[in-house]
Amino acid sequence: MVLDALARDECVAVYGLSNTGKSPFLRALPAPEHLARYEKLAGRAGIFVYIDCNRVVELTAPGFFEVVVRSLLEALEDTRLSPPALVEHLRRQHDRITTAGSVFQASLAFNAALSETCGELGRNLVLLLDEFDEVYAALEDRTLLNLRALKDKFPDRLAYVTATVRPLADPSLRGENEFAELFTANTLALRLLSEADARQVLAEVGGLGLPAPLQQTVLRAAGGHFGLLGALAQAAQRHPEALATDPNVRAECLKLWNQLQPDEQAALRALVTAADDGLNPHDRARLQAFGLLTDEGRLFSETFATFVRYQGAAAPETVEGVRVDEDAGEVWVDGVKVTVLTDLEYRLMRLLYDRLDRLTTKEQIVETVWGGQYLDRVDDARIEKLVSRLRAKVEPEPLHPRYLLTQRGRGYKLVSRPLEARDDEEA
Repeated sequence: MVLDALARDECVAVYGLSNTGKSPFLRALPAPEHLARYEKLAGRAGIFVYIDCNRVVELTAPGFFEVVVRSLLEALEDTRLSPPALVEHLRRQHDRITTAGSVFQASLAFNAALSETCGELGRNLVLLLDEFDEVYAALEDRTLLNLRALKDKFPDRLAYVTATVRPLADPSLRGENEFAELFTANTLALRLLSEADARQVLAEVGGLGLPAPLQQTVLRAAGGHFGLLGALAQAAQRHPEALATDPNVRAECLKLWNQLQPDEQAALRALVTAADDGLNPHDRARLQAFGLLTDEGRLFSETFATFVRYQGAAAPETVEGVRVDEDAGEVWVDGVKVTVLTDLEYRLMRLLYDRLDRLTTKEQIVETVWGGQYLDRVDDARIEKLVSRLRAKVEPEPLHPRYLLTQRGRGYKLVSRPLEARDDEEA
């Protein structure tokens, strides 16, 4: 369906909750068999460029432009058919973006890079924008209008595929806008895995070595959720008697929970505590859109249902210090619940909390937050921006941090006692 739409020169938006398989889906699109099918459908060859928006150093237009052109340049450098003059042109435009003195100058370089590519490549260009949520919410309207203008300029040469948690037109992201209109005809919810696909994923993560009854237990507990299936399969290989309490399993449930809005969380609590009462049609439709409910109206996974039952626990007492409630997926500072954190921010908070009062190096942050494969890709500026965003949510005065401290040249430390208390004790 996605390839059919792209072959018609249309843009496609894919959405779904954490680890439902959006990233693997986008990463698989540039595979040779998919490019061959696209060429057959479109009557013209294409190049699909995967862009990981987690690589954006700054949530600004120049930061976004830089990672798009960098990803495009990397893809073309790996393609023998790319004209050398085009590759050199992209290098120059990339340099112009990174040294631009204004958003306008960066925008000109970005437009020149994409215009030259669409005009000289000899193939259609499809940009696959993965992890697009934060970037999309942060970009100014004129930047999105610029993306729309490029599509209008090259209607049969350029297309976008986006992957987000919620539909692009959802008010919690931005709401209706001219860029989102490009995807109106092709906004697809990435649902949970079918039984056949779930078995294939289980095989890929080494689950076929498990006893048949345990395989069935894992499949049933995952309920077709891509990330939960992988976590349960790994847990089953380590300690099959305690699947639901495995830290990785709980972390997957937590990711799902944190991406739901408060009224959606309330609906889930009601569903697992008073199932006989049912849900109103509005709540049911919203949860089914994410694939969280079965056709019979039950929660997709008993493992996740068990997790939801614990979310009604009372808040921690008002005490000084930082506390991360892993079961509830909440962070409390001095007894006050902080603003909901993004996935990357929560991963960083979990790491710092696990290493409370100990130094956490930048290498440890990259490996835990982004993954080991990003050790040579995420620079200090990207780490500092993430720390700054987290600090803005957990510190009453971010410019004068009490808990999340910087150890210059070494890394960061989350402390159990506020800085002024430590100073008083030392004095």
